[in-house]
Amino acid sequence: MWKSLTKSHNSETVIALAGQPNCGKSTIFNAVAGFKVNTGNFSGTTVSYTETHVYIGGRTVRLIDLPGTYSISANDIAERVARDYLLSGQVDVIINVVDASLLSRSLELTLQLMEMNVPMVIGLNMIDDAQKKGMEIDIQALTSLTGLEAYPLIAVQGSGVQELFDAALKISENNFHRVPPVYDRDVEECIARIEARYPSLLRERLKMDTRFVIIRLLEMDEEFERIVAEADREFLEYVIENRRFLAEIHDWPESGVFASHRHALVLDLFEQVVAVKSRTGTSLSEKIDRFVINPVGGLVATVGAFFLMFAVSFWFGNLIADLLEVPLETLGSFLMSHTSGPTAMLVSGVYDGFTAGVGIVLPYLVPLLVILSLLEDTGLLPRIAFMADGLLHRFGLHGKSVVPIIMGYGCNVPAIMAARNLEYERDRIITMLMVPFIACSARTVIILALAGKYLGAGYTTLIYLGNIAIALGVSSVLSRLSADMSPGIIMDVPPLRKPYFHVVIRKVWARIMEFLLFAWPVIAISSIVLAVFSYVGIDDVINRVLSPITTYILDLPSELGITLFLGIFRKELTLIMLNSALGTTDVSAVLSSAQLLVLVVFTVLYIPCIATISTLWKEGGWKVALLSIALNTSIALAVAGSLAFLL
Repeated sequence: MWKSLTKSHNSETVIALAGQPNCGKSTIFNAVAGFKVNTGNFSGTTVSYTETHVYIGGRTVRLIDLPGTYSISANDIAERVARDYLLSGQVDVIINVVDASLLSRSLELTLQLMEMNVPMVIGLNMIDDAQKKGMEIDIQALTSLTGLEAYPLIAVQGSGVQELFDAALKISENNFHRVPPVYDRDVEECIARIEARYPSLLRERLKMDTRFVIIRLLEMDEEFERIVAEADREFLEYVIENRRFLAEIHDWPESGVFASHRHALVLDLFEQVVAVKSRTGTSLSEKIDRFVINPVGGLVATVGAFFLMFAVSFWFGNLIADLLEVPLETLGSFLMSHTSGPTAMLVSGVYDGFTAGVGIVLPYLVPLLVILSLLEDTGLLPRIAFMADGLLHRFGLHGKSVVPIIMGYGCNVPAIMAARNLEYERDRIITMLMVPFIACSARTVIILALAGKYLGAGYTTLIYLGNIAIALGVSSVLSRLSADMSPGIIMDVPPLRKPYFHVVIRKVWARIMEFLLFAWPVIAISSIVLAVFSYVGIDDVINRVLSPITTYILDLPSELGITLFLGIFRKELTLIMLNSALGTTDVSAVLSSAQLLVLVVFTVLYIPCIATISTLWKEGGWKVALLSIALNTSIALAVAGSLAFLL
């Protein structure tokens, strides 16, 4: 699993970005990587990472953005894979990104990384926020006391990023001389005694700094204990004996000796390198923060944020869609008048796929992505998550489930993957089964384009509220199958920050490119397939097979069977194929208001898309995936069928 910590001999230099959550690692990564980003999973895990290859100073650099971690003690899978990668021998240099405005907390991880004895530099990100707090950081003193070069950064502006990477490359070529943390006399004597008996077989097995290994053993690291037990059980017993001795003389738990000492070292280091000036008055961001975290203000902010998100998407989407409608219809008429036979069929399919993306999806998707990015970059999104915690507990959900739920409004796939951060299997399964009921961006486009355009804002709001009620109802019923209670939530809420236009645009552009590169080809191919189906009559077969559902249960035209079928592949295909299936761009001329409502409700609730099903299978197993299909479909049929019967 772990290899030598010596520098790799590859032609490329491997730099890993390591730091605590919300420290700005990804911002630094994006500033360097631009749009040349690859996403993958660590071997044998479902934990994802991003990487890129860039040229800096005439050298090829492989840059890895590791998952955010508070510690290398590997309390969860993300922390473990981040730690294992740093110990794999593949990393030439670590860039430890710290939030300068939270320096005392951030240095806890820095000291642990120093103990690895891997070449490292420090990036003091958000130095402007630290200055606003009245903090003056003596960078030369920090370098002198730690042996690590440190550089001030404002990553969102790109300030200091070039100097940081130049220093990292320089460190990779020269000898690395850190100043290792020194603990009290009892601890140091204990480390010396253990090091004197360090077995040679273990040096061969763990080719890394012996002091680091000893500290990991004294901190009760289970992975290190397992490896040492296999190599020399007697030595491990000796370490455990010394660990108990340290706990007794300090009157602390065995697991807390080093944590307490390290915390004291960090506070001492902080006092030596930081001068804090007292401030008078309350800043605007602090006033906003106090309002948002207030129960009443938080509710207003949460409801207002969601209303703004959907209202702007609805207004802007309608505006753009209306502007594009006439030019696209003119283009379609021109193409159809100049083609015939099989050629016309092919051209019709390509045209439908093109106009569906340009005229239907993008007008509603772009503003939605912009607002989501603004909420994320300002720090309002985690505050919304925090305020929703109490509500979720009433429905049997863990507080941390709020993060997958909010992510689900963007896409259900990463939302289901985020559920792996929940500690208990019961909470993971309930959250994974509930997420497919959340209206993702694709289903939001359907709601806005059909209900918003033809039924009005009132029905659109009712559909959203009903969707939320059904999702919470499902979680409530599922939670009652287990007698266990969900524990409370502890979240890291970043400070409110001003969003930067170029960062928001870059984030939105990356997500739009994902649509253009992955979704649009599927749309185009599906449009051509639908045209072929229509030309040879296969779509009629699918429509007849599904007619018991479309005609008798949902009271919809049988022609919509093919659109609902294609919606399983991607939800927006139901909307995109609607015009082709009905043979008109004016849906309201064919479907009544009641039928439009039934169609929207059923589409929002029924079988998750293929990507979501495969993710459910991967994260929860085939039983969870099949249960989700059955649950969504049965509830969709019950709710939409009831509406069709009553209306």
